[in-house]
Amino acid sequence: MSDPTTILYIEDNHDNQLLVRRILEARGYALQVCEDGPAGIALARESQPALILIDINIAGMDGYETTTRLRSLPHLRTTPIIAITADARPGTRERALTAGCDGFILKPINPRMLPDQIAEFLGGKRELLPKGMEMTMLREYNARLVERLEQQVRELSARNAELQELDRLKNTFLATLSHELRTPLTAILGYLELFERRAFGPLTEVQGQAIGVIARNARILSRILNNLLYLQEVRSNEIRRVPVVIHDVVREIIAEMQPLAHAARLELTSSIQPTAVYMGDPIGIGQALRALIDNAVKFTPAPGRITVTVIDEPSRVLVRVEDTGIGIPAEAHEKIFLPFYQIDDTLARPYAGVGLGLAIARHVIEAHGGQINVRSAVNAGSTFTVVLPRG
Repeated sequence: MSDPTTILYIEDNHDNQLLVRRILEARGYALQVCEDGPAGIALARESQPALILIDINIAGMDGYETTTRLRSLPHLRTTPIIAITADARPGTRERALTAGCDGFILKPINPRMLPDQIAEFLGGKRELLPKGMEMTMLREYNARLVERLEQQVRELSARNAELQELDRLKNTFLATLSHELRTPLTAILGYLELFERRAFGPLTEVQGQAIGVIARNARILSRILNNLLYLQEVRSNEIRRVPVVIHDVVREIIAEMQPLAHAARLELTSSIQPTAVYMGDPIGIGQALRALIDNAVKFTPAPGRITVTVIDEPSRVLVRVEDTGIGIPAEAHEKIFLPFYQIDDTLARPYAGVGLGLAIARHVIEAHGGQINVRSAVNAGSTFTVVLPRG
């Protein structure tokens, strides 16, 4: 038994969709339905419909423009495209034919006639413009297309201006919020340090443990605020280059992260080649590399291993952070560098953080003319490589 003939129907009215489906499927046709032009074009690219029915007055990209786009697809150049519309105004049929349609059917649809009309177009019937009208209608149609494109450009420009203003307001809000929160947090951290040093007298064991928990979480909050502020700085200001010894920066970060790795039952090792002096922003480079190592610790279950490698070459410095952690799905390899992006964005996710570390890392590294890339797979660990060029 041969496969049924497939017809693509682009229509945004559900009642019309249902009517045409019942009429044509009762005659043995297979019907594919899309509600707008872009969806119809996408489906037509993937399939080979024998005939396309299209409503001229669909929302968004109208039937005229959709027809022109469909007709530009090489495998649809000879496929009959039939306009089906309730627009009976003079010139509608001619505009549809100019756009690339091969036929024109007026609504309301006649259930008895539609199958025969479809069969005629499948059999080779084609409607043509009257002689002498081609150039006139083509000029009119091109003018309508240009007008529509100009309108779209105006709308996109207005939306882009709105997005830029929203981005500016967001950045101002984040910077203001971070500054306002940092002031009271500085006092909190200062007094916590005095308590930890027993400046106000001895503490009981329970009090010491409570102060330790408070201090640890206050420092986490401080790092988040610092990241917010630094992200605004690296996005709006040029980096300040001074002599920096990258292998010293890496050693300091590893020493800082060792207690966290030990507490998480992780092995944090390094292979650090001494590096010649590099001209860069030591604070920014430290922030970037700290984010990579911190993420490796955060997303590596025990017992796991993290290896940090530093390689000095005449033209560049390479820093590689490898872990045996949970890995990153392929579709998220680029998204993880976006500000505030979280692979698991639920409130119940097991890993803390706001998604700023890798965004800062990319901004810093690219501001130095370098690159940061990731090689990873789910449950197979991750390898982040930083390339910092000299000169």
